[in-house]
Amino acid sequence: MERANTINIAALTGSLDDPASRFRVRQYIPRLAELGVNVCEHIPFFGKSCGLPSPFKTCSRIPALFRSRHADLVWVSRELVQGYETFERLLKRPRVMDVDDAIWLSRPFGFFAAADTARVMDAVIAGNDYLAEYFSRYCKTVHVVPTAIDLSRYELRPDSGSETPKRFVIGWTGLASNYKYLKLIEKPLKRFLHDHPDAELLLVAQRTWESREIAPDRIRFTPWCRENEAGVLQEMSVGIMPLSDDKWTRGKCSFKMLQYMAVGLPVVVSPVGMNRDVLQKADIGFAANSPDEWYDALKSLYEDRTLGVKLGSAGRRLVEQFYNADLIAAELARIFKSVLGR
Repeated sequence: MERANTINIAALTGSLDDPASRFRVRQYIPRLAELGVNVCEHIPFFGKSCGLPSPFKTCSRIPALFRSRHADLVWVSRELVQGYETFERLLKRPRVMDVDDAIWLSRPFGFFAAADTARVMDAVIAGNDYLAEYFSRYCKTVHVVPTAIDLSRYELRPDSGSETPKRFVIGWTGLASNYKYLKLIEKPLKRFLHDHPDAELLLVAQRTWESREIAPDRIRFTPWCRENEAGVLQEMSVGIMPLSDDKWTRGKCSFKMLQYMAVGLPVVVSPVGMNRDVLQKADIGFAANSPDEWYDALKSLYEDRTLGVKLGSAGRRLVEQFYNADLIAAELARIFKSVLGR
């Protein structure tokens, strides 16, 4: 592509391991380059989740403020400092904010910071309809772009074509801070594992979960790392995503669910927010609200392994059709060019 037609973007992300930075920005950088959009990522020295006071986090953003001045467009991953408005209105225009969570609920001043930040943006890219509806109150140009899966990393599990997998593994992956959602289904999980001695619960996170209901020998823990986050999913028979139903969870973009689907796993999920939307697109798994629904869904998949293969295959096809990183990169390139009037 001719140099004159190339777009140069400065991406201001959160940290190396921040999911929003990795899956909403970083994974698209090489793909966007092939589409004539060069992205230079600026990662702060202090990540958003570090325990330092906010003034230190704010100061770590100053270098990017100046380095991004030469870009054609500035792409901001969420807010620069969680729960605060800082230098967003000083960034070079045009500027675009990418949001994949209900950041207006972040403490201490997220309610004000999210709205004020959106007002000074030329466009907002929202991960789902719920987020888009909120930010459309403050920014006239809002695009809905789901979080995508890099299918070159998420390969189908080896037994996805087999009707008789060797064992039944209930899988959950995510941040350890979200173990609170697993607690919502401890009792049906305990009941299922008691009734099915050859089943186990596999957890992938930064630290173990100390369940009060489930015996430790029924839980297998694998420490999360970037290198194994996709491969370990292939050890599962079903992927679960329990959630409460509140303003925060409705803002989630179902990424955990999409990860399961990408490797051909059937899913059992709480039908909250985007989870419900994904479930409605194809027959890929079960919606579960009550303890009995969670138990029955797992039992159905345990007893009918052919059903699990069928649902998992449909989930993979759905990811390929709607949540493929190659397709989403092309959509992002179109959005950036439209913001620049090209």
